[in-house]
Amino acid sequence: MKVAVMGAGAVGGYFGGVLAKHDVEVSFIARGRHLEALRAKSLVVKSYQGDFSVPIKATSDPGEIGPVDLILFAVKSYDTERAIQRALPMVGPNTILLSLQNGVDNGEKMAAVVGKEKVLEAAVYIGASIPEPGVIIHTAGGRIIFGEPEGGISERVRKLEDFFKGHGVQAEASPNVRVPQWSKFAWNVAFNAINTLIGGPVGRVIANPQTLELAKRTIAEVIEIAKALRIHLPDDLIERHVQWTLTMGPDIKTSTLQDLEAGKPLEVEAFNGFVVRKGQELGIPTPCNFALYALLSAL
Repeated sequence: MKVAVMGAGAVGGYFGGVLAKHDVEVSFIARGRHLEALRAKSLVVKSYQGDFSVPIKATSDPGEIGPVDLILFAVKSYDTERAIQRALPMVGPNTILLSLQNGVDNGEKMAAVVGKEKVLEAAVYIGASIPEPGVIIHTAGGRIIFGEPEGGISERVRKLEDFFKGHGVQAEASPNVRVPQWSKFAWNVAFNAINTLIGGPVGRVIANPQTLELAKRTIAEVIEIAKALRIHLPDDLIERHVQWTLTMGPDIKTSTLQDLEAGKPLEVEAFNGFVVRKGQELGIPTPCNFALYALLSAL
């Protein structure tokens, strides 16, 4: 299978690197100093599961790649509409695009350009960052849950699951991918926002009773919106997220805080902004998300 990574940052770079390590033909679309480093030397992954480096093909021009079988779409959510247009030279009749992005509406934006029959959705569980160009630090997770946007496990989803598992990627096909996708989204909406505003590791959100309560109320608003959209999230989702943060991720910094510290744009529209807009559309109050959205917008 011929694979391209659109947006070879920490997430796309890690999964693309694992595939390349297992002898898959992978091309990376990157830019800036990161692209220069990838071209000049191997991609370096420093992982809690074992370090590795692998020589890769990297370019800023998707036209140099041509049609591929699979595109791992991993650009920031605010770049989705521009990036899908740039990716068109890599899209052939049978190309699958798998969104590994934050947020819950990227697939719809992609499908509007390439057709919904080409797009798969996913929830990605990983802790990763880029401390310097060409180097990825992998600190937690490394798993993809993916499936058809409308549900069910199709033949192409099953084949892709087998491909991933056969080439080193922890992947699981889901018959209802919206549930894990929205479950992760609920965590991001609360913990990314609050962590970015108060700084430090995400465990600080749990340690303070007031910010913990704010996180719970923020997640509860997402649950109500999901329910209105007939996406039934687990009844104990709030406590699951609190316990996961306590046991697995108290020392991490969320991706939004990492972006703020790096001087990059924030994915505020894809997180709290989306919740506020969808709440207005559905007539569901979202005061906690609005407050977080307003504060993050000011940054």
